[in-house]
Amino acid sequence: MSWDDFFIKNSKLVLHIYNQLRNSYCTPPLEDVFGIFKYVQLQDIKVVMVGDMPYKNTRDISDIAFGTKISNNKPPLLLERIYTNLENTVTSFQRPLNHHLDRWLNNGIFLCNFCFTRTIADPLPYHYYLLWESFINNLVQYISNDHPLVLMLFKSINETKSSVVEVPHPIYEYNEFKKSNCFCKARELACELGFTITW
Repeated sequence: MSWDDFFIKNSKLVLHIYNQLRNSYCTPPLEDVFGIFKYVQLQDIKVVMVGDMPYKNTRDISDIAFGTKISNNKPPLLLERIYTNLENTVTSFQRPLNHHLDRWLNNGIFLCNFCFTRTIADPLPYHYYLLWESFINNLVQYISNDHPLVLMLFKSINETKSSVVEVPHPIYEYNEFKKSNCFCKARELACELGFTITW
């Protein structure tokens, strides 16, 4: 199993998505949509974090979910709340030097969104969930079929074989998110599976 194999098996679906997007003004740019696949190899994945969709502000957009290309400025609100939650629950956590989250990527944390793109023009892009639903379900199923891992869901997807941590949304369900202890739960599940997670 490999990323090449995954994309070959899903080539018709990817072509359909591309045809739907090619005349749209969406973020991230099409050349960055699948950026995560060049940072984390399939066999190295320990955790899959599935967010909702890319940031609204194009200034914050990166080629990976949750991360941003801007290092010196304050991180986007969602990422700031993730950092705060980690600081309050994981004693060893230190904020990354950059908000691209390279340290997480290097530790086998695969960062993606349910929707890999969002359109700029449409403030309520519900059709994007339909566009990406089959892709993200196929992706998570493919990864979890390869080896045991921890799945952190900020957005519900189909059931998989993975150990799942349901995560309240850091913005829309902030009070629940603060109390969720989700990153510690992920580490505990990882230990049960025989590996460690370094946040």
